[in-house]
This record gives sequence, structure tokens and C-alpha cells, in this order.
Amino acid sequence: MKIRPEDLTDFVSEALHAVGVPRKDARTAAEVIVEGDLRGFHSHGVLRLPGYIEGIKRGAIRPEMRIEEISRKSSVVLYDADHSLGHVVGYRATLEAVELARKHGLGMVAVRNASHYGIAGYYTTLVAERGFIGFTTCGTEPAVAPYGGSQPVLGTNPVSIAFPRRDGPPIVVDMATSVVARGKILQALRENREIPQDWAVGPDGEPTTDPEEALEGALLPFGGHKGYALCLALEVLAGPVVGAAAGKDVQGTTDPTVPCNKGDVFVALDLSTLVDEHEYYERLERLISQVKSAGDDVLLPGEPEFRRRERALREGIELPEGSVRAVREVAEELGLEDPTR
Repeated sequence: MKIRPEDLTDFVSEALHAVGVPRKDARTAAEVIVEGDLRGFHSHGVLRLPGYIEGIKRGAIRPEMRIEEISRKSSVVLYDADHSLGHVVGYRATLEAVELARKHGLGMVAVRNASHYGIAGYYTTLVAERGFIGFTTCGTEPAVAPYGGSQPVLGTNPVSIAFPRRDGPPIVVDMATSVVARGKILQALRENREIPQDWAVGPDGEPTTDPEEALEGALLPFGGHKGYALCLALEVLAGPVVGAAAGKDVQGTTDPTVPCNKGDVFVALDLSTLVDEHEYYERLERLISQVKSAGDDVLLPGEPEFRRRERALREGIELPEGSVRAVREVAEELGLEDPTR
């Protein structure tokens, strides 16, 4: 079914506020969550709202942000978020990284112990829209088998990089380092449908099309040994490098009943520290022209998502069945008006 983005955002904001999130923070989190649905990442949109609500109710997610500065050295800052709502923490950390980059040329903000933060591309887009290059990654609960193995040890470890353009939306790489994000397995389970056979293995180490078996088994890294290497590198960056949990010690990104102990990293780079901005944009557009000339169907990273977003803003968000059920579940639980009815 279709729903107006503003109605969905209002609903998510009211739902979060109803369980104790301050209004301004609830609005910020709602915008991040609904952005997932606008871009077609429904596995990271309102589908996850029941989990966020449950996490707050159980005390695993702190509704009011409380963040402690652990260290600050020039343009690099480390915070402990004390299990605060990841969308709000991520938004503020991103803006701080931009300000650090504006002052120093490069800004990096790392965070320990914030909850799940939604789609990584939201944060890098914020950076790119301000004329900077953006990067983010984070840890997740173990879900991916190392190359050659069959047991989940690594997270899906999403990574996003965004490059500003002079005209038009930025180039936004936003992907999990598993074949598919764990959220898409959860979405398939909620919608009672099978998954492709090359996404995951079951507990027996054999390929499976059953999402429940996949969640009990392990997702596979994309690109074989190369994807595994990248997945591991990001696990180190968002884990040991920032003093956060890694591997089998990570918890709370999927299970809302326990506090999250992952790490997040947000980076902004001021282009002018390396190159004249006019020259950058000229060279970038020349490269894009060459890439596009390779075929009629060539798209830039992020281009399909921005097209979906533009269409959804005009015509409404086409919510899949599982997301509609998630909204109705929260509306009934909290006694709120259901925007899907």
C-alpha cells in the first residue's frame, strides 16, 4: 500500500515520543528511519520500528541521549553513547565530523555503544550535501561466515561512501559486506517468503532458501574471499580500533532486548584540502560521462535509490506487507492513530 512520507514520519515521531524520546530527537530519528523506506531500503525502515520500541521499553535503548566524550585529539573524537538511540547519535556525530573537517580538513567521530542507526547512506548523504566526502561504517551482531567457514563470526558491517556533485544528487555507495543485509532476511521472514539460495547457509552449513534457517545459520560475504577481507577490515575499524565489541561479542543490533555494544565511525573530508573544488567537479563529471557512455543501462551508485525517493515523494511510499504490519503493530500497542488505515 502507498502512504504519504510526511504521514509516516509523523507517526514514527509520535511513536518514539510516546515511549520517552524527546520530541526533537524523535523527529530526527523518524526522518532517518523513513528515509530508508523512501530509498527502498525497507529492511532498514519502519519494519524495524517495533524492535526500537521494544528496546526502549526494556531499557536496552536509552530514549534520552546521553553521550560522554572519551577522547579528543585534533580532528578525531571518540564518544560513548551509553546505549542511546543510534539514529540521533549518528546524526549529531555526522554533523560534528563535518564541522571538524571544515576546521581541520578531515573530521572523524567514532562512537561506542549506540543502538542500530538505520541506513548508512543517510549519514554520508548529509556530508556530501554540504560539499564534503562522507564515510561511515559500523559493527553488527555476528551474522556472516568467514570465507571458507560456515559459522557466523563477523557482522554484515555496512559501509557507505558519498561524493558530492556540482549538480544532482551525490554518488552514494551504501552496502552491506555480506551478500545481502541481515535486515533483508528479517524482512523475508516477516513477509513469509523464501530467499535466494546464494544468500546464506543454514546451521548445517548448506545453502538455504528458508529465512529462519538463514538466521540460525550464517550469511555469506559478497565477492568470496575479497568481500570477506573487506568485511573483516571494517570489523576491526568499528571494533578494536574504537574500543568497541567485535565478532561474537557484538550484541544488540538485531536483538532489541539487550543493550548494543557496537562501534560506529563517521568521517568527513574537505575537498579543498586536496584539490581545487572547480577542478574536482570538472574531473568528476568527465568521469561520470565516460561511465555513462558505456551503456544505456549504466547507473551510478545511489542513483536507483534517489529515483525511488523522488517517486515516493511525489506518489507516496509503497510499503511492503511486512512494513505495514509493523506500523499497525506499533499503532495498536501505543494507542496511536494508524496511518495505514
